[in-house]
Amino acid sequence: MKLLNRFKTMTSLALAASILSTAVPAVAGETLRLSAIEPPQSTVVEFANEFAARVGRYSDKQLEVKVFPASQLGDWVEVHEQVMEGTIDLAIQPLSNTFNEVLALQWFPYAALDFESGRKAFSEGGVVFDIINQALADQDIQILGAFVSGMGGIVYTKPAPHPRDPDAEQGLKIRVWPGGTTHQALLDRLGYKTAPIPWSDLYTAMQTGVVDGAIGATPELTMNNFADIAKMWVQNNDHFEVSFIAVNKPRFDELPAAQRNALKKAAAELSAERFNVAEQEHQKFLQQMRDKGIEVVELSKEELERTAAAVRSDVWPQIEGEIGAENLARLKVALGIR
Repeated sequence: MKLLNRFKTMTSLALAASILSTAVPAVAGETLRLSAIEPPQSTVVEFANEFAARVGRYSDKQLEVKVFPASQLGDWVEVHEQVMEGTIDLAIQPLSNTFNEVLALQWFPYAALDFESGRKAFSEGGVVFDIINQALADQDIQILGAFVSGMGGIVYTKPAPHPRDPDAEQGLKIRVWPGGTTHQALLDRLGYKTAPIPWSDLYTAMQTGVVDGAIGATPELTMNNFADIAKMWVQNNDHFEVSFIAVNKPRFDELPAAQRNALKKAAAELSAERFNVAEQEHQKFLQQMRDKGIEVVELSKEELERTAAAVRSDVWPQIEGEIGAENLARLKVALGIR
């Protein structure tokens, strides 16, 4: 009888252990989907893949991040909305100002003049980072980090006549993205005509002469998309191109603390590493342009300061409504502008 009872006890313990051993991974293991809009060979997708690898390592493989490049989950505006709703967990991309105009601060012209000031403004604790994170709170989105693509400029299919002079009439038509009122006002001030064209139609529009160029790109983006039709690139540093690591806040908050820490640690490390090499990477793609036969015009420090001063004086008052007077005042204080 004692032997029988002992056998029953051992059997019950073994069954309980078996149930626990199969249940724990199902509870602890999580998979998050991450959207990226760039192609698989781009540096931002390499960044996303490394982010996924580190999250897996730091979470002891209890959290998997699955990367979907090349807009597989939708274009950037659609993905932003899906991250808001929680149908996509994570994204590495610019954030749409469709749902809050304050997010136009991401590409607010001359919010940063160079890589040094860009790092200060767009890193965690910086004025741009903090304002954007606050604006995203109502959308159930939190920023974990940032991928710096480079300083913005203009790509042309024909040479610009006066690319260094902010007061000249250029006589060219340049594409702005639909809803891109900040850069429409910028280009008006710099002597260009503008046309709003969706990204998906831009190559054809440039190739057929509907527009003579486009603003809102970086050297890498230009080499990946327009290398065969580009004739000139003007490095006027009109904006600081950043893709944010954005996560659905409720989804993030429901994860175990160890998994949240894994996401934060991987994002912070990679953001810092990218800031350290961003300018070097930027120069690499400028050289690729030169090697391809594209004329590269880099504005000097004095020319950049002259252009920035003109834009901050004449354009910022026109587009203040995009980000609000309070946020513009915060930006001016951070930049030391009276």
